[in-house]
Amino acid sequence: MNVWEHLQQVPESWSGFVIGVVALAVVFLLRVTLRRDRRRNTTMPAFFLLVGLGLHMLSTLATAGGSTWGTLNLFTVFFLALGMTGLAALLVFDVVLRRQLVPSIVRDMLQAVLLFIIVMVILRRSGVDLLSLLTTSAVLTAIVGLALQNTIQNLFAGLALPVERTFGIGDWVRVGEHVGRIVEMQWRATLLVTKDGDSVIVPNNHLLASEAVNYSKPSGHHRVWIRVGFHYRHPPNVVRKVLLDALRGVHGALTHPPPDCFPVEFGESAVIYALRFWIDDYELDPVIGGEVHTRVWYAAQRAGLEIPFPIRTLLTPAHADDHPTTTKEEEHAERLAALATVDLFGPLEHADREVLTAGMRRVSFAAGERIIEQGDPGDSLYLLRSGEIAVHLTLDGAGREVARVKPGDFFGEMSLVTGEPRQASCTACSDVVCYVIGHKVLRKLLDTKPKLAEDLSAVLVSRQMALDGQREGLSAEARARRTAEARSNLLARIRGFFQLH
Repeated sequence: MNVWEHLQQVPESWSGFVIGVVALAVVFLLRVTLRRDRRRNTTMPAFFLLVGLGLHMLSTLATAGGSTWGTLNLFTVFFLALGMTGLAALLVFDVVLRRQLVPSIVRDMLQAVLLFIIVMVILRRSGVDLLSLLTTSAVLTAIVGLALQNTIQNLFAGLALPVERTFGIGDWVRVGEHVGRIVEMQWRATLLVTKDGDSVIVPNNHLLASEAVNYSKPSGHHRVWIRVGFHYRHPPNVVRKVLLDALRGVHGALTHPPPDCFPVEFGESAVIYALRFWIDDYELDPVIGGEVHTRVWYAAQRAGLEIPFPIRTLLTPAHADDHPTTTKEEEHAERLAALATVDLFGPLEHADREVLTAGMRRVSFAAGERIIEQGDPGDSLYLLRSGEIAVHLTLDGAGREVARVKPGDFFGEMSLVTGEPRQASCTACSDVVCYVIGHKVLRKLLDTKPKLAEDLSAVLVSRQMALDGQREGLSAEARARRTAEARSNLLARIRGFFQLH
């Protein structure tokens, strides 16, 4: 009998070969279409299918040549079964459940159970006595189980964790002294990656046998505590307001649930306050906390709140106080120069500018800090000394940037002279320093010279009408008529705000 006649007698074996080829083609198709991080899951199924197909051809040729290789046939079916179970896992976990984070131990266990069933069926069809095999396996399993007790405990702990859903892939947890995100749950251990990018391998049994904290459950919200001390002379309610205002606009700090602040301790040199707020990304905890600390420092400086701390000077350079950074004369000259750039105060005499200069406050803001909020009450004008400020306008719920304030520019003038709410929001694009002129300072000046109200209204209306005329293309006559009406209305509002008669 020639080889061709032998091949014709084994058509059923070639049906398995065809199934293996189709399965291999599906695996390669999945390797092309799956995401990059999932493509590595196709490597082992493809390898097992290739080995199984190679053994299948070798076994078929051997049978066609007159040889009988029963053991080779068993290995052929075994490798094809491994490849098919791998393909099934790809279809279930990487295609159907691709949006679910399934621990690798669950995937491997299901593949092992399926493979065990297939092998048992193959052995039964091959005439192997399963009863004696199971008996021998039970004795062997007992011996191996005693030797691998800790490993088996970790294995079953790894199976229990996904079932109980106490921990899951992507959760931020603390186990002992280690804090990290769960990136993989394997047979023996769980892999954590810390915020510093280091890998920590935690035996699965430790997650169940020891205390562990899950920062991602029951929800992704996590509350952060910041403690800061202020001098005893500052009223707690004033401190509380300053600290809560400092949180406004911090990226990552949630407004709901709302933050809170309260004194927690009367220390030796300060009253200790706790500022608590919520975040929804535990990974950014240090970044958000650092930004809040920065905002608290700037807010405390602007409000004049002292943060006392013990100081011990070991060595003072002889020239430390000989040349201060800025003298009072230089600061005074700088303030006068800043006022000179504001056309609103152009009509003022030198003595009037001296009054404003004496009442100006110097304040600093951190990059990203909101200086004024659209719609908030206000009664002050800001002169920008250094840095850059973005002006945002919100209309119908949509916000957009409309202007940039450069050093020497000013903003908030309408709130200063009329007390009306802020017309736009201003945010520091970089660290900025401003001079603030408040309502009380200007009122002191207007009480002595009420006629200045007319000069201020004329300047403000001229600026506004020039902008409106350019936008609307008004004629000179129409612009003059509208200017007169606006000046009269604004003058009445200024007199009413400052109670001038």
